[in-house]
Amino acid sequence: MIIVLYNSAGYIVPCLQSLSRLEYGPVELIIVDNCSTDGSVQLARSTLADLGMQASFCLMSSNRGFAAANNRGVSLAGGDILLFLNPDTEAYPDMAGALVSAMDADESIGVAGCKLYYPDRKTLQHVGGFIRHNGLTMHYGFDEEDTGQYESIKDVTYVTGAALAARRAVFLSSGMFDEGYFPAYFEETDLCLSVLRQGLRVVCVPGARLVHHESTTTGRFTRRYYYLYHKNRIRFVLKNFPWDFLLDKALPMEQRWLGMIELWEQAIPLNQAYAVNLARLPWTLAARRRVTRALGPLPPDVTVAEL
Repeated sequence: MIIVLYNSAGYIVPCLQSLSRLEYGPVELIIVDNCSTDGSVQLARSTLADLGMQASFCLMSSNRGFAAANNRGVSLAGGDILLFLNPDTEAYPDMAGALVSAMDADESIGVAGCKLYYPDRKTLQHVGGFIRHNGLTMHYGFDEEDTGQYESIKDVTYVTGAALAARRAVFLSSGMFDEGYFPAYFEETDLCLSVLRQGLRVVCVPGARLVHHESTTTGRFTRRYYYLYHKNRIRFVLKNFPWDFLLDKALPMEQRWLGMIELWEQAIPLNQAYAVNLARLPWTLAARRRVTRALGPLPPDVTVAEL
């Protein structure tokens, strides 16, 4: 299990407390710190000592971003199933066992995600996701009250990186997390598409449950959030979608979507995101060539949807 800290002092204690109650074990815990300045590491160490838990720590010399820090954690991990967990989550006791059981039962599952709740523990945040034609990520079950409507393992296009389990061999064959999605957003979506390119399944396991406090590092619906999200969304689309799809589907949908949003709220960060991607286009195209050579084209049946 790999947890990346970045100024996570406000959340890491309940996260670790929830892990101490896991019914599955033993679990190898690796904590990677992205150069926090709020005492996250010291608080994690003292909490682990109080709980009688062990963990390996890796302290990055600078903030390398979510992808790079998790990749570093993988290099220290020994398990065949890797579980990436955000520090602003709280696991239910059966979370890890449900994920491992689902993956043990079906070798075609390359990545498995969880049922995520908002802090009220009854409103759903995520039970897997799909991607719109212009790369916008959407959550099944979003903002619905959980009344048992999502109780079966479901094939999805992606699962959120807040809680994502991957087979080590599949994670490595997929190229690990792409560190070009700095500092965060879309690295897990990109990974899931790489898994689908290999003919493997990405699923949501509803028996694996967590609470997720969401966007505690970048803020929710701030200018910084919109910039990072759209910067990496555009890179994701350019890296992964076929050229004819980009012209026939993605671009027209982007134009329609621009006519529907509150531009006063997103215009500046969105224009910045477009400009940055234009400047970095050669590197994105190089990444596109690498993934296409390694894994082949994107399968035509990958779930995308109109607005």
